[in-house]
Amino acid sequence: MSIYPVDLHTHTNFSDGDLRPSELVREAKAAGLIALGVTDHDNVGGVEEALEEGRAIGIEVVPGVEISVEGALEKREVHILGYFINHRDEGLRSLLQRVVKAREEQKIRQIRLLQSFGFKIEVEEVFARTKGVPGRLHIAQVLLERNPERFQSIQQIFDEYLSRKGKAYVRREWYLSVSEAVEAIKKAGGMAVLAHPGVYKRPDEAEGWLLAMKSQGLNGLEVCYAYDKNRPYVGASADFVAELISGYSSLAEGLGLLKTGGSDFHGNGRGATLGEKGLTLEEFENLKKLWGGKS
Repeated sequence: MSIYPVDLHTHTNFSDGDLRPSELVREAKAAGLIALGVTDHDNVGGVEEALEEGRAIGIEVVPGVEISVEGALEKREVHILGYFINHRDEGLRSLLQRVVKAREEQKIRQIRLLQSFGFKIEVEEVFARTKGVPGRLHIAQVLLERNPERFQSIQQIFDEYLSRKGKAYVRREWYLSVSEAVEAIKKAGGMAVLAHPGVYKRPDEAEGWLLAMKSQGLNGLEVCYAYDKNRPYVGASADFVAELISGYSSLAEGLGLLKTGGSDFHGNGRGATLGEKGLTLEEFENLKKLWGGKS
């Protein structure tokens, strides 16, 4: 399978990825990538290690983050990617600390709820699985390992307990707004991009929604994305994925939004592979020229 030389959406073990930042960068280099975006959930802790490894082995690392927000859609979490950020920016780090606290509280409440159902699971063992805040996947992994008599797969756990309609779904009590996340990204020198827009809406339903976010400072859309390897469209047809990509590409052009792309890589054997979706080198160089630090 041919790969894109630039993958701007990946995760490390500072959020819900499997690899250390340096390991991720080495894997990207070995796979033939020229540039890599490191975009952990609400966390920039792995960026420095990735940058150092990139300089050492000769691959460009784009410092990034994926911030969870609410307000773009009624009571639904939406993700905003920040690219070319100053990961040391105190304003951004302070804001992310607030997000992390809210996420930690949410996960603890979710684990306590699962305990009340009689499942074997402890807060400490879930939090030990990541350098950042654990995600639902970490909870599911512990549930599967500790309760083999009850569960046969991670997917079963999500379907029955951890999905939005699951018995143990717990809403976060506090979210950033779109405008707060975008402002923090821009103050840190970055560009703000809506992650995987096709997860939230079909292209023919999205123009007004995107215009509203553009009015709040959104710079771009993640157009080229591995929808068929990520929830909720795992296993979707190539035609369906192509339709989403084409539709959002046209919307980005029509609305004057920049176009990015990435795989949403989390680890080997977990969904999309490095470079499965992304940008060509020409598209990446053009993105940097078009961006040029503008706000």
